[in-house]
Amino acid sequence: NKLRQRAKRRARMDSEDANNGVTYKFIPDLVMLGSLPSFNGTIHPIKIGPQKKTGAYIAALLYKLPPNECSATTKTILYSHGNATDVGAMAGLQCLIAKNLKCHVLVYDYSGYGESGGIPMEKNTYRDVKMVYEWVVNNVTKHESNVILYGQSVGSGPSCYLASRRENVGGLVLHSPFTSGMRVLTPSRALACLDIFPNIDRIKKVQCPVFIIHGKQDEEVSFQHGVALQMAVREDCRTDPWWVPDKGHNDIVDGPGIVEYIQRLNRFVRSLDD
Repeated sequence: NKLRQRAKRRARMDSEDANNGVTYKFIPDLVMLGSLPSFNGTIHPIKIGPQKKTGAYIAALLYKLPPNECSATTKTILYSHGNATDVGAMAGLQCLIAKNLKCHVLVYDYSGYGESGGIPMEKNTYRDVKMVYEWVVNNVTKHESNVILYGQSVGSGPSCYLASRRENVGGLVLHSPFTSGMRVLTPSRALACLDIFPNIDRIKKVQCPVFIIHGKQDEEVSFQHGVALQMAVREDCRTDPWWVPDKGHNDIVDGPGIVEYIQRLNRFVRSLDD
């Protein structure tokens, strides 16, 4: 079909670029984003791949702190974003996170999204996050304990998946998460065999500290999904959640709320070294 043909063409093109040493430049859309927040580090656009199974390359942006701000325990946030966005649109937030939390940030597009190759499928998001995670460990942090998995909305799926399979990962942040894809539509388990991203089952296997953020006015994914996930986290891995009053699914970091967001996220990141 057309998606598979497109994926094959993109894989060939990305493979040729990789073999020829092609590098990339990130040019933000200032009309859409406005001027980006100041950031002392550097922004590296990269293609990670190829995936062994699909041959796809995954597009990512690495926000890297300057060497004088790094230490042996500097964290890298591996950010799996929500559905209706891409790495470019997330640039302002990632600059703020990297600058204020003193950590590297890597945000990537799933297969079939943005400049990534491949086909958008649940199983491919698992391949994506696994490959990107291994790249981060090998090229940025050197230690799994310095990686924090961050999943926003649909990104909670691949993040929970990987956290449940990596006992040495440093931490997990779930931002407006769901218990599972089908449970967003109905609490009935009659269609359980068709469910995707079963976070409520996987979160029980996570062995690192977990921080959950959810807007109490969320009309897309009920706040009760966040509550259920919080209760399912192992007791020794639970941290205080942030149930955000008067905020919905996509606006938690909008306006003055960004200040408390950065403060609470920073508190969680600092706690990982306590």
